[in-house]
Amino acid sequence: MNEWLFFDYIDERGTNPIEAWLMDKRAVPVKARAKIQRILLQLAGTALWTRPLASNLDDYEGIVEIRIRWMNTQCRLLGFRGPDEREFSLLVPAIEQDDEFVPPTAPGIAVTRMNVVIADRRRIIEHRYN
Repeated sequence: MNEWLFFDYIDERGTNPIEAWLMDKRAVPVKARAKIQRILLQLAGTALWTRPLASNLDDYEGIVEIRIRWMNTQCRLLGFRGPDEREFSLLVPAIEQDDEFVPPTAPGIAVTRMNVVIADRRRIIEHRYN
């Protein structure tokens, strides 16, 4: 049984930026996408998340980064635990380079999107592992 159920953020146009990023073969090669999905499945079955797979962002209350290393690339999925218990909402994909996010606004965007999801649950959809 899964400990967590993952959801993807849906933007104001009705598109899914998490899925779009994962399906963009230039941004995320096929083998990297497979590793990301495998780690999400691993976390779904794990009650307590710890480093190196996940970490709270110190300056962004409530935001968690899921950390995936693919070759020399540090892929990050920013999200939060919620909106309900045992749910995790994926909000923003990013890359980490030299201890900085690309895009640098990713954590701030994650906070904004977290507040949108808390206010309107219709802004998330169950994550698909494809």
